[in-house]
Amino acid sequence: MPIVLGVGLSHSPLMYRPRSRWRDISEFLVGDIVQPRSREEETEERLADYERRIGAAFGTLAGLIDAAELDALILLHADRGDVFDLSNVPQLHVQVGGEIWGDPAIADLGEEADEVRLACDDALAEVLVEELVRAGFDISEGRGLFRPLGDAGRGVTPAAAEAGRRLGGRLPVIPLHVNCHVEPVLPGPRLHRFGRALAQAAGLTEKRIGLLVSGGLSGDPHGPMAGWVDDVLDRWVLTRLVRGRSGDIAGIWDARSRTLQGSSAEIRLWTVAGAALEEAGCRARLIDYMPVHHGAAGVGFIAWEQPSCR
Repeated sequence: MPIVLGVGLSHSPLMYRPRSRWRDISEFLVGDIVQPRSREEETEERLADYERRIGAAFGTLAGLIDAAELDALILLHADRGDVFDLSNVPQLHVQVGGEIWGDPAIADLGEEADEVRLACDDALAEVLVEELVRAGFDISEGRGLFRPLGDAGRGVTPAAAEAGRRLGGRLPVIPLHVNCHVEPVLPGPRLHRFGRALAQAAGLTEKRIGLLVSGGLSGDPHGPMAGWVDDVLDRWVLTRLVRGRSGDIAGIWDARSRTLQGSSAEIRLWTVAGAALEEAGCRARLIDYMPVHHGAAGVGFIAWEQPSCR
């Protein structure tokens, strides 16, 4: 059965915390980087509107996942040195069986440990790995016990842990890591072909599978451009996805740009997701988009559905 639903969202810690914490989180993400003038437009009223819209978007995505009656979720994510260290950074990695865990708490802001655990579907992962390897992709596997090498106390990134808990419910996941941050990285056309192969592999199963991508869009938290959001790039990417033209996004990785570092590098995940869901016959619709300077990220929500689901 083909993938029947896809949901994608950016990541910023403030998306998962009450607005009373946003100022502290913003200072943590941005530091002393000079901010764009447009940040001054993020008044208390604007931030309150952002909080309302983020909550509504989460509600929409959660409702779609619940209505789809899924058997499992492919969790598409990018590591930032938490799971893998520089001795071993696979381009593509699948966790087969067992469970993954992560702690998204921000210790620097006094948050207490908050471990998230997600059960992994071994049978579906086995099928995906076998078929993707047969399709010519070198897949690294983790089997059974999940042992982070980068940060033994952190686990998977907050982008994966927080989205998995907020939207995954009790669904088993197939964690699929795509290297976005450690050079060399796979070229855009190769990522696009991988996304199509992923959908073809999923279509060989009898299960109703969804795809959840968490990470990106533009942003550079803790980096030299922290707080700067390229809303022009974000809106172009989202438009390409809505029009079913994810192949256009693959071309941006031919360029070298500071804008494409940080969270922006994880637009690669959206390239894979768009290709997979287009191959599966799903159509994308934009749920919402906000360039949130306080969150150091373009905050976007998108859903891909089979036309019959609308």
